Amino acid sequence: MNPIITAFANGIKKSGIELSKIVVVSDIPFDPEIIKELGIDFFHTTRGRAIAFGTGLKLGNPELKVVAFIGDLMTIGGNHLVHSGRRNMEMLVICVNNFVYKEIAGTPSPSVTTGFSAFSTFEKPFNAPHLANSCGAVFTARWTALHTNDLTNSIAYALPKPGFSVIEVLSPGPNFYQDINKIESELLNFYFQNSITKNKEDTRNVEITADEKIITGEFTDKKKTTFIDSYNAQLGKILGDKFIPLGGQNE
Repeated sequence: MNPIITAFANGIKKSGIELSKIVVVSDIPFDPEIIKELGIDFFHTTRGRAIAFGTGLKLGNPELKVVAFIGDLMTIGGNHLVHSGRRNMEMLVICVNNFVYKEIAGTPSPSVTTGFSAFSTFEKPFNAPHLANSCGAVFTARWTALHTNDLTNSIAYALPKPGFSVIEVLSPGPNFYQDINKIESELLNFYFQNSITKNKEDTRNVEITADEKIITGEFTDKKKTTFIDSYNAQLGKILGDKFIPLGGQNE
């Protein structure tokens, strides 16, 4: 996680957004010292619920820049991903994908590809950037944890961008790959050396497979009306002067 946190801290600095305007929600346990070092408000929630928790924070205070660090994006977190993308909820999701659930003995997650697990997983995996793009995300990207400069730039770009953004970061799960697949060392380097950057690649083409290089890059970048803007426009039209919009008071 350290390279990811470093990229996150650098991305915040590069974005120019004040730390007081940023809040992090995570279903991944963080070292308290890391949280203290970041100097931003931080909430830890249950597995897969970071997006839902972040949605509540955003609606409660639309001025916040909400960042959801999530490990379980596509099982318990899957429905939250789908509907936040559909609504275009203004939030940056950083999915730390190590392909397994470390808390339950390295059980393969739905992102693990066939031929790359303990008993050669036979189920077709999710393609996270394509899933997010299909649900309506305005920005999608994928990097390994060693693409620190690229990850920093993507975070700096996505933080102020209106709408729902998803960045997938591939980070090894040593309990799984190192012990079972005998990738003995330099797990991060393994991902890095076996990846190729293709910015603007169609997300349909970025599925991770065991026999091809991992495609990294920034894939989706579009503009859409956000949930809060749509909400304010619709309710303002119906209620007129009686309506108090999210994020401000009527004059």
